[in-house]
Amino acid sequence: MKNSAKLLLEISVGLGLGTLITTYLVSTTSGRVASFIPIISEMPFNEPESTIFGTGLGISIFSFLILAQVFHKIFEPLARDIGNGYENWNDIIRILATLGAICGIITVNFHWNNYPMLHGFTAFILFTSFLIWGTFAYIILKKSGRENNIRKYAVYAGWIFYVLMVIFSMMDNQELKEKENDFFYRIENPPTIDTERSLYLNLTAFCEWGMVFSFYSGSLTYRKELEGIQI
Repeated sequence: MKNSAKLLLEISVGLGLGTLITTYLVSTTSGRVASFIPIISEMPFNEPESTIFGTGLGISIFSFLILAQVFHKIFEPLARDIGNGYENWNDIIRILATLGAICGIITVNFHWNNYPMLHGFTAFILFTSFLIWGTFAYIILKKSGRENNIRKYAVYAGWIFYVLMVIFSMMDNQELKEKENDFFYRIENPPTIDTERSLYLNLTAFCEWGMVFSFYSGSLTYRKELEGIQI
């Protein structure tokens, strides 16, 4: 297939977004998850949303794992032309993206309610590594004369939402720590439909959704780079 890499990117993004939206609709309309505004990881605690979430996002992230190897090849000649150690950075970013994707597959299949520490640790690596990959990809293409404003704003938005998500999560955790006298209370007790949702929790969820949509928006800007490339 002539544009198999481009098609894989489109499938990855479409499947990822479709899975998130479907999981949200199934979990909220069933009354098992608060409609406004759930943490993404609290949606797949029950069936069938658990299977939908794990399968759909697992395939989507695995597709990106494959694409990370393709982009490494695309960036090789660009990094060589730029110099200044970008070839080494390209190799490091490839490893980081691969690790992030593997952690992502673990994250979406080992849910927060059953594996809180594992889920939280792998989710942190997933988010951080994908943001770093997106930043590197934007920089190397920009230095090669392939500037893209949507890509730039998606990278900026992703990092802003990420930082704010961490800040609001820490504030929510501090609030719970004072009430429950347990630093890991939120990690070990994910919110449910009956949880009183604080402003900080809602803001954390909003920023998480914003970060994820920023990444998907930025990902679609790489379709042109993948045209005509076979896997």
